[in-house]
This record gives sequence, structure tokens and C-alpha cells, in this order.
Amino acid sequence: MQSSGDRQQPLFTLRRTRRMTRTHAALWTLILAATVADILLTMVGTAWGLQEGNVVVRAMMGAFGPAGLWLVKFAAMVWLVSGWAVLSDRNAAIFLALFAAVTVSVTVYNAVLLVDTGVVAVS
Repeated sequence: MQSSGDRQQPLFTLRRTRRMTRTHAALWTLILAATVADILLTMVGTAWGLQEGNVVVRAMMGAFGPAGLWLVKFAAMVWLVSGWAVLSDRNAAIFLALFAAVTVSVTVYNAVLLVDTGVVAVS
């Protein structure tokens, strides 16, 4: 039970405009930077003969070349923007934070893999 003073935000909020909070802006910045780094590291790694680890991306790259990678990343961004647009501020921040955590983790893994295999040298 809730008292009349307790108001919960609905999970989904239909709105014409989306408010960009400071938290959302910081998470979007992190997501976009990590996504660009992931794309670049993936392109470098595959150019040097490493195999893409994500089976969906690997299949799309096999079918469409580098454009397959861009298609997967574009679809992920469409999904992310759609979720961010309809969720409440709190849930949108959680949604963005989870996506950021996965994207940053994958990017760090890719960077470490490229260094460990000698594709990228660290001075």
C-alpha cells in the first residue's frame, strides 16, 4: 500500500519531448565514446586477422563486410534511444548505465586483446 503522499513514476512515460538530465548526458557521452572506440578497435582487430567474438556481429560482417558492423551498432543505438525515450527518468538512467557498463567492458576487453596479441604496441 502507498500513502497518498507517495507517488511512483510509471515505468513507461508517453511524452512528446524527452528531458535530458545531467546523468543522462554523462551516460550518453560515455556510451558514444565507448561505441566509437569499440567500432575502431573491432575494425583494426578484424583487419589484422582476429575473429569477431560476437556471433551476431560476425555473421553480419560475413554477409555485409564492415557495413554489417555499422548496421548492428546502428540497430543497438535505435534500441537504446527508443528505450531512453519511453522510460521514466530513473529507469532511463538505469537503462543507460547498464548499456554503458556493457559497452565500456567490451571496449576495454578489445583494447587488452589487441595489446596482448601485439596488434597494438604500448610504449
